[in-house]
Amino acid sequence: MAKYDYDVLVIGGGAAGLTSSGICASFGAKTALIEKNKLGGDCTWSGCVPSKALLHIAKELSSVKKNEMLGIKYDNVSVDFKKVMDSVRNTRQQVYDEADSPELMQARGVKIIIGVAKFINAHSVEISRENESRTITFRAAIITAGGSPMLIPIKGIEDIDFLTNETLFELKEQPEHLVILGSGPIGIEMAQAFHLLGTKVTVIALDKKILIRDEPKCSALIHEKLEKAGIQFCLGETIHSAKKKPDGFELSVGPLDGANKTIHGDALLVAVGRIPNLDELGLKSAGVQFARNGIPVDTHCRTNVKHIYAAGDITTFLKFTHVAENMAKTAAINTVLYFPLYKHEQNVIPWVTFTDPESAHVGKTAEELEAQNIKFDTIELPYSKIDRAVTELADEGWVIIHSSSSGKILGAHAVGLQAGELINEYALAMKNGLKLTKIADTIHAYPTMLLGARRAADQYYVRLQKRWMAGLIKKVFRYNGEIPDYVGTKAVL
Repeated sequence: MAKYDYDVLVIGGGAAGLTSSGICASFGAKTALIEKNKLGGDCTWSGCVPSKALLHIAKELSSVKKNEMLGIKYDNVSVDFKKVMDSVRNTRQQVYDEADSPELMQARGVKIIIGVAKFINAHSVEISRENESRTITFRAAIITAGGSPMLIPIKGIEDIDFLTNETLFELKEQPEHLVILGSGPIGIEMAQAFHLLGTKVTVIALDKKILIRDEPKCSALIHEKLEKAGIQFCLGETIHSAKKKPDGFELSVGPLDGANKTIHGDALLVAVGRIPNLDELGLKSAGVQFARNGIPVDTHCRTNVKHIYAAGDITTFLKFTHVAENMAKTAAINTVLYFPLYKHEQNVIPWVTFTDPESAHVGKTAEELEAQNIKFDTIELPYSKIDRAVTELADEGWVIIHSSSSGKILGAHAVGLQAGELINEYALAMKNGLKLTKIADTIHAYPTMLLGARRAADQYYVRLQKRWMAGLIKKVFRYNGEIPDYVGTKAVL
């Protein structure tokens, strides 16, 4: 066997890189992790962690206002934006210190190398840092180089200090008017957060509705709530040009083929998606195939080069941190075993938008099922039927389940309080082939939000009860009551 510097080389120190390198080292593989900046990647520094920290602060402020409506009075409530952003940055630093730091990874047996890695051939990379470079060799590699914010060509935008998720959390002063280009999870979450903190917010998107991957009834509720709160939406429109002004900028906004209007603002957040970090890798030298949207991998996270794997945002697969971690586990296990036995999850993948209310999903939407000519039944349980939601004064929302006639869960969706926690029960059920009857038959603690998952599943049993069946039982046992009108219908109990 050829002698290499490392058994496994991992390129990229984000969620996927940290996970895969740690697993490889735990099996005794001599492992190196190369990162050009700081470990933690997008999730820790400019994605999940800071965005959720900012949302938490914004929701706390919103709770203060709700409490005043309940008779709990506060005096002189105000926002110190600098302290807010300092708190956000302190939170991500804490996550880094306790989970991502080089010291922790090295204690787990991973060699940390800071620099830019570029393939020279299929078994070696050149690592560059400042004016120095060196070459190291490896038996196998896992590419976890992540992604970066996608930018679109807009006339004049180069003259504006626009923001992306990579710079948003470095703000020192609160914008008066934040304009957001993009109506996906990042754009909508930040729209609500900044609005609750007191910033005027306008959302612009070519899509004619927000959160286009979500179950329509869920995204519609969030859109309605945000619009009612005062966030302005320009849907089905885009920015045609931008012009710098002494007090900010001026945007020409309108449909692709329609009349334009002018919008003034002092901060512009571009949140239209992400692209994989392919340019610096030298993939051609290693013989690794790639496309504009990432590196294709098989179900084992293997590239076309048998000893090189890839995971996370660098691939063509879904761009979620939890997906990246699942792919990283798959790639690592297959790498250390020399043979790809383990497959990454491709079907049961939940996702959540952490607005207030939250919007959470797993499986297919009604639109997807109809497009695929799949027969299904739909159960909709309003949050007003979940006692814990009522006690929390958060009874707006639904649990929506699409299932087969046998009770197999085809898709589950929730919009409302703790929807992101609730959806995980359906993900577990779908992964393990559990039907709605199994959820309905499981005792859930009262009063909890997860009881809502069971209450929704209960409705499947309600629908199994046929009017003729009830009539037969009444006749056989000579009961004297009347069969309620809801029996044999789709009424929610």
